[in-house]
Amino acid sequence: MHEKVVIVDGIVLWHGSLNLLANTGPTDLMMRITDVSACERVRRIMTTARRERPLAARRFRSGPSPQVGTAQKVSPGDVIEGRLYLQVPYEERHEAKRTVKAQWDAKLKLWHVDENVALTQVARWLPTTKS
Repeated sequence: MHEKVVIVDGIVLWHGSLNLLANTGPTDLMMRITDVSACERVRRIMTTARRERPLAARRFRSGPSPQVGTAQKVSPGDVIEGRLYLQVPYEERHEAKRTVKAQWDAKLKLWHVDENVALTQVARWLPTTKS
């Protein structure tokens, strides 16, 4: 069984698993909870869980370093040759260097850290959604 979480308007929380087309197998369970505080607690839990997932489980593109003159574009959140690229505002560059040892890639004009840096330490400099 795998579960899903849906929060509607910060008021209604759907949690569980429901396969309407299954006629055999394990029993699925889907709960509907209407409690603002429960919605907020679950939202915090899910946000924290997303930040703590290993890089391999996230949808970051990884691969070899882009070659000069190719069309491959590196974006914040990408992992290329062990480097996790970040979106660091200019005003925060000193903090990024001091706290997570971020380094500037002049060719790509992006900051990067080692891919093994804890995501909780760099979450503020990662895009919130990655396709």
